[in-house]
Amino acid sequence: MEIHEISEQLQTIKHSKALWSVFDYKKCKDVYGYDSNGLSRYALIIQLQYDATLTENDKPLLRYLMKNEIDMHKYHPYQGHYESMDIVAYLLAKFRYVNHIQLFEQAKLCNFDTYYGFDTEYLFSAGIEETIKYVEQNDLYRISSYFQEIQDEIETMYTAEYLEQWFQSKVRWYPTNIEEESLITLMDRAVVFGNIEEARVLLRQLEESLEPEENHFSLLYYRSKELEEYDKALYYLEKQLPYAEEPFDKVSLWLNFAELYMLKQEWDQAFESVKQCEKELKAFSSWKRTGLGRSLTETLLDISLAVRESDKSLAREAYRWADQMLKTTNNNSYVILKKAHQCAKAFHLKKEFRYGVFSPKER
Repeated sequence: MEIHEISEQLQTIKHSKALWSVFDYKKCKDVYGYDSNGLSRYALIIQLQYDATLTENDKPLLRYLMKNEIDMHKYHPYQGHYESMDIVAYLLAKFRYVNHIQLFEQAKLCNFDTYYGFDTEYLFSAGIEETIKYVEQNDLYRISSYFQEIQDEIETMYTAEYLEQWFQSKVRWYPTNIEEESLITLMDRAVVFGNIEEARVLLRQLEESLEPEENHFSLLYYRSKELEEYDKALYYLEKQLPYAEEPFDKVSLWLNFAELYMLKQEWDQAFESVKQCEKELKAFSSWKRTGLGRSLTETLLDISLAVRESDKSLAREAYRWADQMLKTTNNNSYVILKKAHQCAKAFHLKKEFRYGVFSPKER
């Protein structure tokens, strides 16, 4: 079944278990979740979000989808927490059915990201007293590592009023019709499904709908970059510069500039952006112990490798600075060292191994 057919076939899918296997988790390096059926399942889940006819009879389908989402999250090589699982969890939570607790627990324990990203409130969505009673009756304090962990605080974690507020926030977050969806959600989904032109139209609508504010500049920068509208992303980065007061923030911004110019293959501009970091680095020393030092070094090495044939002067200048950064930060990253080694090889430099770091020296 093609993705575009799911909307038309929704009622048939809901009432025909023979069709459900089309949405099984199937391990495969794919666009969505390393799961060859992941996009189709996500499309079905979105249609169920908009389905005003969901009833108790649809719980088996929702449980089936949830189990497959759990498998996808559990075996995903890069972990993650996808919207698809959260939508199904919300649709199940709407039934306030206490037997869904263990399914929600499995979802929370899929991986590191779901442990912190999947709302614990789902486990209490049937009601606080109902949840505690179910946990006790099913001996979950003994057999469940998660309920063992929260046993001492389970009665005081939430109030009924708080849980209702949380649930209503989910109601607003997952409306029953597409007209009420946020532009950001629609843009995210368009990107996931490969509808890039649609996403760009939505980006323009988002630009028109937002007031010119600092936080919006950051949002629009990331969205423009995601859609490969690099000139627009540069424009929004420039808008952020006046708001960057701390040296750390300024260095981060200039590295973002460098990344965009590299994506545009404008290597001179990329290097000039990195050079803007020099005076800011003198203002604070903690960058040597943060990811900034690593990012700076790798950016310089990437520039050097990219222009080693076309602009040897720039390549050597970028490499020399990267080499100094390596010595300053004592960065042992394999990726960094591999790129440094490639540069040294390209420039016919003699390599010496010291302190676990390549320290190339010119002959």
